[in-house]
Amino acid sequence: MLHEFSINVPFSEINEITDLLNAAGIYNLYYESPIEIIKVQNGYGYEEKEDQHIELKIYASDQEVDHLPEAYYPLLTETLSISRDDISYKTYDETNWEQSYEFEDIDLGNGWVIKYPGSEKEYNDKNVLKFDPLAAFGTGLHETTQGCLRMVLNEDLTGKTVLDLGTGSGMLAIAASLKGAEKVVAVDYEEVSRELYHNAELNNLTNDLQVVQADLITGEYEIDETYDLILINIGANETMSIIERHDLLKNSDNFFISGLVEWHLDELISVFAKGGFSINEKSQTNEWVSIHFRRD
Repeated sequence: MLHEFSINVPFSEINEITDLLNAAGIYNLYYESPIEIIKVQNGYGYEEKEDQHIELKIYASDQEVDHLPEAYYPLLTETLSISRDDISYKTYDETNWEQSYEFEDIDLGNGWVIKYPGSEKEYNDKNVLKFDPLAAFGTGLHETTQGCLRMVLNEDLTGKTVLDLGTGSGMLAIAASLKGAEKVVAVDYEEVSRELYHNAELNNLTNDLQVVQADLITGEYEIDETYDLILINIGANETMSIIERHDLLKNSDNFFISGLVEWHLDELISVFAKGGFSINEKSQTNEWVSIHFRRD
């Protein structure tokens, strides 16, 4: 049995409260920061609302602590100087507690479907990209990923080389491989090789698929090869920094750039124009924009 104790606390005091609970030997804590989504230059950001109260949840299991819930009530009241009436309590069956999130398959509208684990649907008349997000960024749900993904899946990449910068869990790299790319190099700040190779295996890929962990902006990694296509699905500021850091426009005549918002495009378009590129394709979903830059 899993026991949940809930307490309403000021968010401004959450660090002090968690420190007190940790010192008392209570570590299984959960809360959601109160935030307000705000528009920023490069997309969206958030501000934490320090003046609000939040619900702090404390968990304990019968497998780890004896005599629950009574064992926790005096511990919580004494540690936090609250009364028993300030604590809400409920229990869960631990066997049903950890339920994995099930993604709904996504029809991209161009003859391709993203099919997630657990789906039993059959797509006899469509191409299927099998994908398991695991822990890395990039589920395919966001407009930026879908916009760039459609561009990749509409291309014939047979025998070509592709560089995917900021690959996350590797959806674009997998798509490029499915479209026939002979070599794909996927680079990310995080260690994502487990996710990417797992998804490559799901799709029975046998091409040259390389995963590199590197800081593209401040690290020592150098992009010194040329590619038939370079993919960047990060954001305008980060894309600009990577282009400047690596003098990247020399490395390809084709770029698929996504993660862009409509109010932050002019500078990026200007940089590509100065490099001899024109816009071959531009797509937009809500405020999110994807662009194919090509140099003839």
